[in-house]
Amino acid sequence: MKRVALSLLAVVATACLEVQDDPTNVHDLRVLSVRLEPPEVLIPGCDARLLTGAAAGALDGGSIQLPPELQQLLFQYATMPVQYTALIADPAGEGRSLQYRLSACADRADRNCNDVGTFVDMERGQTTAGEFTTVVRPGAQLFDDGSPLLVSVVEFDTYKGLGGIRVPLTLELTAPDTREKIFVQKLMVYNCQFFPEMTQNVTPVLPGVRWNDEPWAEGEVKQWQGRDPVVFSPEDFSALEEPYVVPSLLLQPVRLEESWLVTWLTSYGGMSAYETGGSNLVGEEGRHRSEWTPSRTSTEPLDVDFWFVVRDGRGGQSWLRRQAHWTP
Repeated sequence: MKRVALSLLAVVATACLEVQDDPTNVHDLRVLSVRLEPPEVLIPGCDARLLTGAAAGALDGGSIQLPPELQQLLFQYATMPVQYTALIADPAGEGRSLQYRLSACADRADRNCNDVGTFVDMERGQTTAGEFTTVVRPGAQLFDDGSPLLVSVVEFDTYKGLGGIRVPLTLELTAPDTREKIFVQKLMVYNCQFFPEMTQNVTPVLPGVRWNDEPWAEGEVKQWQGRDPVVFSPEDFSALEEPYVVPSLLLQPVRLEESWLVTWLTSYGGMSAYETGGSNLVGEEGRHRSEWTPSRTSTEPLDVDFWFVVRDGRGGQSWLRRQAHWTP
């Protein structure tokens, strides 16, 4: 059974977009994707009865009461390091310095991670466009009063952690010279291994991409002249789409299979499809194909960046980057 893949949960707060803006054309400050490694922490020995018992009081209007054995398991795995990598594009910034704040929140509805008493700042500093990478331990964060962030995440969750304890991580980027400010939210998942067949999610990785049906090797700069479109497609990755198991509301195993989505982005011109793939309600997969069309107005040769972002619908994301040199 194929499940429709979900988009990256991201909120970008910028100036209002003009009508002619094309989401496939990256011309301003943007976070194109966020990769967490691992994308999920699976907790063995986490009996479903422990979690449902802890949630019962909260569902009746009380507060979460985690049994000591469940607390021990959660906090043991919460200390695992997670590599956080954000793909930042700033084509007009000319290498400028950006201020960043990386925070963990209790409430997914708090898109900016600013609600008093429900967030923890993990890092602040300076970065630039490209790949911003750091190592954090989101599940081990404590509020000022010493209470664990993970417990508050469960309290805010409608299903009280039965679908995974999903910790919102919010990156805030600010450009001091222009006062641009953007936010992007990514969920770090801590999941109980309710059934033996449940396995930890693995980051999806595109095996390659093709230019007009020819392999496009990493580091190869394609040369293109004229304004005819170019067809892009990924190398076949169907064998890499993982089967996986999730619990139903009745705590029975539900078997699914990933259906990857690919987002197509460029620094110049536009792509005919912003997003391809995924599955519809009857399990039919979308075709992965997008056309790049150079601008009709540019008259000077340009170096063009392309980004191909893949998502597995379970929180796993990664990307490929390629470059071309275009001549009118």
